[in-house]
Amino acid sequence: MKLKRIFAENYKTYRHLDLNLEVTEDRPIILIGGANGCGKTTLFDAIYGALYGLDIADKRMFEELFNAGVKNEVGIDRQSIILEITFSGFVLGRETPYKLKRTYQLIDGTVREGVELSMDGNRFIYGSAMPASQRAASEEVVNKIIAANLPRELSNYFLFDAMKTSDLVKEEQISKLILKNINSVMGFNKYTQLRSVSEALLAEKKAARLENDTQRKEYEELQREKAAEERTLNQMKDDYTDALRYAAENKDAYERVRNGRSADDVTRDKIEQIKSSLSDFTKREGQYRQDIDNLSRELENNIIFPKLAEVVRPEVEVILHEKSRLQEEESKRLTEEQIGQVTHDLIEFISEHYLIMQKIDEEEVAAFLRSQADKGHGQNDKYPYLSQTDIEALSTLVKSAYVNPFLALDDVRTSINLEITSLPQRRRQLEEYSLALKGTDYTLIEIYERNDQKIKQLKLDIERKEREIKQLESRISSYDYDIPQVPDPQYDMLCKLPDFFKSLSSKLLAAKKANIERMMRDQLNINLVIYAGYIGRVELSGNGTDDISFKIYHKSGNEIYLSQLNAGAKQTVMQVLLKVLYELGDYDPPVMIDTVMGVLDKESREVILEKYFPDLAHQTILLSTDTEITTERDFKKIESFVAKAYTLHRDQEGQCTSIKNNYFGLTPSN
Repeated sequence: MKLKRIFAENYKTYRHLDLNLEVTEDRPIILIGGANGCGKTTLFDAIYGALYGLDIADKRMFEELFNAGVKNEVGIDRQSIILEITFSGFVLGRETPYKLKRTYQLIDGTVREGVELSMDGNRFIYGSAMPASQRAASEEVVNKIIAANLPRELSNYFLFDAMKTSDLVKEEQISKLILKNINSVMGFNKYTQLRSVSEALLAEKKAARLENDTQRKEYEELQREKAAEERTLNQMKDDYTDALRYAAENKDAYERVRNGRSADDVTRDKIEQIKSSLSDFTKREGQYRQDIDNLSRELENNIIFPKLAEVVRPEVEVILHEKSRLQEEESKRLTEEQIGQVTHDLIEFISEHYLIMQKIDEEEVAAFLRSQADKGHGQNDKYPYLSQTDIEALSTLVKSAYVNPFLALDDVRTSINLEITSLPQRRRQLEEYSLALKGTDYTLIEIYERNDQKIKQLKLDIERKEREIKQLESRISSYDYDIPQVPDPQYDMLCKLPDFFKSLSSKLLAAKKANIERMMRDQLNINLVIYAGYIGRVELSGNGTDDISFKIYHKSGNEIYLSQLNAGAKQTVMQVLLKVLYELGDYDPPVMIDTVMGVLDKESREVILEKYFPDLAHQTILLSTDTEITTERDFKKIESFVAKAYTLHRDQEGQCTSIKNNYFGLTPSN
């Protein structure tokens, strides 16, 4: 996948953005500079939003994303936010161009979405105002094309903020993160899914082959018990992940409190964030209920009239055309004043040019002309029974723009239902933070350490539950199955499939494992400045794609613990992992990095600039301030790899960002 161009209109700080992102093989870098607040992250968001869409639930969110300068000038009603991205991807070995355009328009307080994808002369269009049946087919095609180039679930591995990467390397999260990355980027997840499906089918087949009903019922009951235990296990794993996330998010605050510093400010901020999110949800839910109520009151306007208009439109168009013709003829008739003037002129002409003894009555002649004009009027009207009021009503009926409100409301309902699941956890967090404020600073310590104990207990519970499931599997496998006289190839194949998919994913991982370890070792020896040249080996260990651990060893043999690395070193580890996954994975996307230097020290920055960015990917977009990639020294180090350079400038009065074709005044040499 290669990004060619990004276009945006009225999006956040950009009134109008049109940026060429094309690179060449020997110059794979696009360098985009700007001071803080100039729109670097907004440009990042524009590319992400153009690919995967914006979640604009209501007018308030539309206002937040709409350019403030344009809003002050013309308002926002019936105005649009436009994001358009041009890119290419390989289809059956041929590079195929795509243009994806997303439009968000505010009409009478409702946000309407429109999507258009062009591919090799084909166009796929859908929108929120389109009937669901028509929308679904085009939307599915568009989503498949995007997923084929860069699935949304993998985008965070290639489009990311470098400042946040070091936060990922905390305690046990690193192993889980690496496992998830390897399974996702390298496509191993599909084999796990296939194994689960084949196990379920095999269980059904085995149940059908048991000799008697009692055995069958016992077998099926064990299968149900196993399924329930697996659901419990999955919930434990989710709780375990949540607990790890809580520990990672609150570790800094916990350490500050332990060192005797007050946690009130930190806690209050978190309380306000949670309260704000709960308040926003309550408002959105209330608005949704009000919209539903309004919809039920306006069924005629929303349902009956649109359907009626669709049915009678052809006949009404004929009537309107006929009435328009008659009205045009009527406009050609002489007025009373014109008839009087014509009569007077005619009589005067006759009197002057012809010998007429009798005086002509001017009013009589005018009356005759009027009667002659009235004879034909109305005779050609096929619809004399329709008044002007009726005609206006029919015209309004068929020419009004009707929009199905159910689609937008259904999207809101889906969003609210998803958010409801997280409400209990947020309320628990709010209660815990409130306790931390009401008590002493040490309350936060207690909460954190309680969560730490929960992590340890969940780890034990998960191990115990896995043992129990294995015991159930052993009992299930002990049943004697009826062996039919006629061979059953389908059953025989199903017996082999679960182990086959498990073995296949493990073998694929094992095949990649040596390359991953070797490449990570080599890259860390280059880029991890603090241990450059002293990394003896990198070890990925575990039982396959279900479990994996990541360790780094010094040449002397001792382990280099990730938890003891500083933030800059952790960022380097994650960036090295990104590079390895990029080179060994199934996808070939661009890499886009915001705050490129993150928390790196001077020496690490120089190494990253000279040895990492130039050959990171076939297209690398770097968003930087002049204190990260400096104009005095750093720009020269990567200049020969830069295809295009841009600088973002913030117009505070106009509330918008403009772009210049240079990097803080410097232009890459050819």
